[in-house]
Amino acid sequence: MKRLGIFFFYEKNGYVDSFLTYYLADLAKNLTELVVVCNGKLSEQGRAAFLQFTQNIIVRENKGLDVWAYKTALDSYGWPALATFDEVVMTNSTMMGPVRPLREMFDAMAENEDLDFWGLSLHHGAKSNPFKGKQLYSYLPVHIQSHFIVYRKRFLQSAALQKYWDTMPMIEGYTDSVLRYESVFTKIFADQGYRWDVYVKTEDLAEFTDYPLLICPTMLLRDRKCPLFKRRSFMHDYEAYLNDTAGETVLQLYEYLRDHTDYPLALLWENMIRTMHPYDFTRNLALTRVLPADRVTEPEAAKALCANRKIALGMHLYFMDMLGQSYAFAANMPPETDVYITTDHADKKAEIEKAFATLPVHAVSVQVVENRGRDVGALLCDLAPHLQGYDYACFMHDKKAIQTKPGSVGASFGYICTENICKNAAYVRNVLNEFEADPYLGILCPPYPTHGAYFMNLCSGGWGPNFDNTKSLAKKLGIAVPMSGEKSPLAPFGSVFWFRPKALTALFAKGWQHEDFPPEPLAQDGTISHAIERIYPFVAQAAGYYPAIVMSKEYAVLQASAMQAYTVGLIRPLARVLDCTTFWAASQSVGAFSARRHFGLRHYGPYENTRRRHARNWLRDHLPPAFYKALMGAKRAIFGPHGQHEEE
Repeated sequence: MKRLGIFFFYEKNGYVDSFLTYYLADLAKNLTELVVVCNGKLSEQGRAAFLQFTQNIIVRENKGLDVWAYKTALDSYGWPALATFDEVVMTNSTMMGPVRPLREMFDAMAENEDLDFWGLSLHHGAKSNPFKGKQLYSYLPVHIQSHFIVYRKRFLQSAALQKYWDTMPMIEGYTDSVLRYESVFTKIFADQGYRWDVYVKTEDLAEFTDYPLLICPTMLLRDRKCPLFKRRSFMHDYEAYLNDTAGETVLQLYEYLRDHTDYPLALLWENMIRTMHPYDFTRNLALTRVLPADRVTEPEAAKALCANRKIALGMHLYFMDMLGQSYAFAANMPPETDVYITTDHADKKAEIEKAFATLPVHAVSVQVVENRGRDVGALLCDLAPHLQGYDYACFMHDKKAIQTKPGSVGASFGYICTENICKNAAYVRNVLNEFEADPYLGILCPPYPTHGAYFMNLCSGGWGPNFDNTKSLAKKLGIAVPMSGEKSPLAPFGSVFWFRPKALTALFAKGWQHEDFPPEPLAQDGTISHAIERIYPFVAQAAGYYPAIVMSKEYAVLQASAMQAYTVGLIRPLARVLDCTTFWAASQSVGAFSARRHFGLRHYGPYENTRRRHARNWLRDHLPPAFYKALMGAKRAIFGPHGQHEEE
């Protein structure tokens, strides 16, 4: 069979990940010719990757989305030439796989010679049309999904198809693409009598979900011979999954790929870490660690790790009344650990050396450093040179949070840090085993506190007034990874965490000096130290690793109860005035309510609200810079920042 493949590619930097060449390697076995259409940039690396499969590479302006990319390829051949092919396959870079040979699908569909066009999978539509724009129908029709669709020869020769593509208007955005192309193409031509079908049969799932490939991909791969899965599965909003599932979808998909297919999972990790926000894929894949402290779960692995890996503990100790607690923290480390301690005075150094003289570890070193920058300054200026040669390291300081009132609130913040990072010796070994078992894990952090005044962390996703200064620091470090003010950084709030030193090389190697930090008294928030506290996970991601949260089993129970209390406490009163029948309905209702004008005031709403943006710009242009900065800092601390979402 003579078959042409049209492959649409978009990536903002033009980089071609290995999962795409893996897909194309199998697809090309079933093609006579292949044309690649790239919207926007194509890097030298990307061009070399595609040249393995074809010389026919079209790089065009990034406009018109996938629709005009396909149109560009069709126009480049012309209808007479296209009609010489038995099939034209149109697919794109949103797909991953295959988990089984694509030839199975092509051979199976070839048995149905009566089809004019066919595809991989079906979207079951909706009774109403959720997309607002130039709608052809008041509902969302059942349709072949555009990530994989095939035209047969007689369809290519039809005047109707040729007119459809020749008169295709410019596509102005995603919604326009859905309304003019993907959701209507199947119905337009079915209504004219053209015959179509899909390879993965899901008609029986129409009442189960409208989008089987996203909501139940494991079922399709395992039971219905689906060869491909969606890259979007791993970056899809977890909140959206919760509208249709309990959140298990992506974890089940990953476990199936790992346990029942030969698909190289390194291809998935490479792309996730390079292009996706960890806030998304760590939640979708349930990568939060909940570890026991009553036993070492893999004792032999822990024993081998301690014997063959270099382990370090860095500590900045300032409060001598907390020296006993700091010693207890360090005593949980394996005997092979090297401990590096900084403090700010020679008298304290002597007191620490005396207290730590009996610590059962490999070595203890104490040095006096300038306290400017406090624990963060000590880590980057003084401890980092010692830690860089180790396989795994932990950093802690004697966190007192004396500015927080009542004192119990600050003390509980310290409890969260120590409980989840170094609960006891067994727990520490379980943490180390996590790093050893997962080569992509770069940082393990405690969850941020949400009790007392720290409840505001939930409002800002942990950013507080630190989004802009963190983005600025990332730019200075040359870090270009997805960063959004709408998504929480998986960062070590409180500066107590585990990490691979090589994951933080870009930060450690900057050449920090204590003069880079503001002098005392240090502001409670919004400083370079607070930006550094949030930059750690992004530095690790840029180095090819991902950050995750770690909790003891005991604390995980406490947090689950706390989150349940927060949810019930807020949703119950909201349910009296808003539609809270599902999570999606509740979030939409609250979002719409917050964006309306109430009592003559503009409440917090979407950043896309142009009046809100214009108001911010007016304030920026008319207020003194210091006052404007303070005003925006207060706003972000209360409502959270707005960052540009990463490309999908």
